[in-house]
Amino acid sequence: MNAAATGDVVRIAWLIGAMLVASAPHFPFVSPWIIALVLSIATWRLFAEQRRWSLPSGWLRIPLALFGLIAVIWTYRRISGVQAGTALLLVMVGLKLLETRAERDQAIVALICFFLLFAAFLREQAIWSVGLLLLGTTFTICALLQSSVRGPPFPPRRSLMHAMVLIAQAIPLMLLLFFLFPRVPGPFWALPAGGGSGITGLSDTVNPGDISSLSRSDAVAFRVRFESAVPEPRERYWRGPVMSFFNGRSWAWRDRGLRPRADAATPGHAATVNYELILEPHGRRWLLALETPVQWDAPRGYLAGGYQLMNQTPIRQRIAYRAGSVTGGINRIDEHPRYLQANTFLPPASNPNSVAMAQRLRRAATSDRAYLMELLRMFRREAFYYTLSPQLLGDNPVDEFLFETRKGFCEHYASAFAVLARAAGIPARLVTGYQGAERNPLADYWIVRQSNAHAWTEVWLDGAWLRFDPTAAVAPERIEYGLEEALPAGERDGIRGLRGNPVLNRLVLSWDAVNAAWNQWVLGFGPEVQRSLLQSLGFTKPSWSDLVAAMMTSCAVFLAALAFMLGRAGVRPVDPVLRQYRRFCNRLANIGRGPQPAEGPSDFARAVIGVRPDLAGDIVAINALYLQLRYEGMTAADRLAEFTERIRRFRPSRRRQPD
Repeated sequence: MNAAATGDVVRIAWLIGAMLVASAPHFPFVSPWIIALVLSIATWRLFAEQRRWSLPSGWLRIPLALFGLIAVIWTYRRISGVQAGTALLLVMVGLKLLETRAERDQAIVALICFFLLFAAFLREQAIWSVGLLLLGTTFTICALLQSSVRGPPFPPRRSLMHAMVLIAQAIPLMLLLFFLFPRVPGPFWALPAGGGSGITGLSDTVNPGDISSLSRSDAVAFRVRFESAVPEPRERYWRGPVMSFFNGRSWAWRDRGLRPRADAATPGHAATVNYELILEPHGRRWLLALETPVQWDAPRGYLAGGYQLMNQTPIRQRIAYRAGSVTGGINRIDEHPRYLQANTFLPPASNPNSVAMAQRLRRAATSDRAYLMELLRMFRREAFYYTLSPQLLGDNPVDEFLFETRKGFCEHYASAFAVLARAAGIPARLVTGYQGAERNPLADYWIVRQSNAHAWTEVWLDGAWLRFDPTAAVAPERIEYGLEEALPAGERDGIRGLRGNPVLNRLVLSWDAVNAAWNQWVLGFGPEVQRSLLQSLGFTKPSWSDLVAAMMTSCAVFLAALAFMLGRAGVRPVDPVLRQYRRFCNRLANIGRGPQPAEGPSDFARAVIGVRPDLAGDIVAINALYLQLRYEGMTAADRLAEFTERIRRFRPSRRRQPD
């Protein structure tokens, strides 16, 4: 294989490497046939270049492209969206390899690689994805550099150095555009996430065992920064879906379309807890808030029935909002009698033993409040157990739980308490959300994880919805100290994981602090943060026109400075000996005889002496000094000074002097 063929193989290898690095983040999310297609074409293309095979003609490539398009539509039922869109990009970048004959074709493949990298950032925006994006960008730039080289390709190290220099030069411009480009609400790269229960895990239905399964997850549901005094552990109830519909086994949430006034609740005390909450995307419409929310700044947030903070659209991207809440429950609000009646409904013949026990206990109690307190004492005194691994329950789960297994998680106790209250004619509903929080001392914020998922009961008593948490009666450690302290030793060790080790837990918190800063200052860099940053720099009320002007001016100044620096870097300092010799040649050219192409110093000196023999003495002396300094390695300062002085005094006239 000759040198030219070897160079072509190297260029194609770089291009295939860039394509695979850019495609790799998408492989876990696309159909296996797409992965097989891309890898097969890449392998064949490399072998074809090594063996100098002919590339397929258009008669084959065009049907393959149509087949790839139809196959993507058949697999994903569309070509839009992250999944189908990246699948189509992968198919097309693989097929494009089959016609990479010229530099232009290779540049198009590299351009598609940049789109693939951007698509990867649409799917995953965690801080670690920046390293993957940087690696793919570096490889793609290297492939572009190699495809543009005339002659032998760059060595790998030189190619990587060139790519990193280009990226380093682009970083200041990237930062200027990031900080000054006019922002719109929400990150521009955010796209809808998948459905289902979503990342936060809370669903609009609760079956026995749902929350206990969720509590095994250590993923972050949201982060909180308190702007006022941090509430006590027993008051850290984060209100989520409020469920009033019970079919005998599961509870369900329905939006009643009612919006109570934010000031309709009379707080149990006057203090308002103010905080900022950064909520992870979950694909539903509810916003988490410390109960009970009375103020918020989420642009599309509103207070729905059940004092549940809602959003007008599903939460499909990470959002941050400030809110104020009062703790101690909701007092003295108006509820429609039909709604209260609906919250006493139990399906006929559902959980008959529980209904019979509730009616018997209510007849023995002096009041509704006394009856409810007796239920809490029952859970506290009798042999009930708090566990993450409850037994599966049948068609009458409350009966089986209360009279047989007596082992359950928070949703078992909350559901049983609500059923017993309804059986006694007292309106009751189930509330799901989170209870507790873990402080990150490295950045002074609180983390609420999936393991903080919780369910409790609200009961209508004396004209108010009051919180009753039977879990606190069975396992008070759960409320005061967290889930781990409330579980048996075996289950506690099973969910503690890395956070059970102090050193590893500190590493986990450190990494979470880095992620929180990334979320706040990069992914969450919206109009409010941008405006606040610019105001701190002296812009009182920055408008879009101010931002555009500042962005264009800053970019122009940066590009001018970069061009000046690159221009200075491209001009090499002239050797002082050569600079003086050029002055000598210019003065001879002024009298009619300059140096000719491919004419050496001695030949030039002889030619000039032939024309102007009157200058022979100076020309011979200057030429001799130049040869010594330039070619014989003479570096003595006195010789250079003599050479410079002779040329300074050498000022020949245009007329030949008489001999």
